[in-house]
Amino acid sequence: MTGIISVVLLFATFGYFGGVAWPTLIEAVLHTTYRLALAYGIALVLGIALALLVGWSSFSDILFPIFDVLQNVPSFALIPLFIYFFGFTSEMIILFAVSSIIWPILFAVLTAIKSAHKDLNDAATIFGATGLRRISYYLAPLSFPAILTGSIVGIAIGWEAVIGAEIITNVAGFGDFIKEASASGISQSMIAGTFAILVIVFTVNRLVWAPLLAESSKHYAE
Repeated sequence: MTGIISVVLLFATFGYFGGVAWPTLIEAVLHTTYRLALAYGIALVLGIALALLVGWSSFSDILFPIFDVLQNVPSFALIPLFIYFFGFTSEMIILFAVSSIIWPILFAVLTAIKSAHKDLNDAATIFGATGLRRISYYLAPLSFPAILTGSIVGIAIGWEAVIGAEIITNVAGFGDFIKEASASGISQSMIAGTFAILVIVFTVNRLVWAPLLAESSKHYAE
């Protein structure tokens, strides 16, 4: 991240970003970040709940291939359906992003559950992790590293989904901002916006994902 900030400061020193409408850019980036955060929260809850319920049930071997087919459907091929049902709205963009983010989380957790060693399953049963207690005391802790991995991949896909949907729908956000900047030939705005997104991504990775991954690795090693 230090390198990115250094490049931004270098560009600013030579007045490269003089024509950037910073208030408009910041507002656009915040709109996009808000939509992504909300979509991730919804996808996280739904993905974990569905994966735990499916992984816990006896139908996992049947449902797993069905989910695999569904996740391979190109997400942007479905955007006309989202527009038809929800219109050119912020809610449509959020729900569309949920449909993209949920799959890495769902499959990461399902894979973790299905690949768990049989001895762990037997030990969980012996120590009373049955019924709903099996989810909270065994499946959820077992899936924590997978949740982190799926979340990181899902959010990366989510950026693309949210920005792409904003470009298509012309709803206010970073996607719409760079579309207008491109049409106006203002390359400085596009570059400044890209730097802003990169700073957000690296900050979240450094302050959130890196510590959580380190904590997860430490407990897994134990």
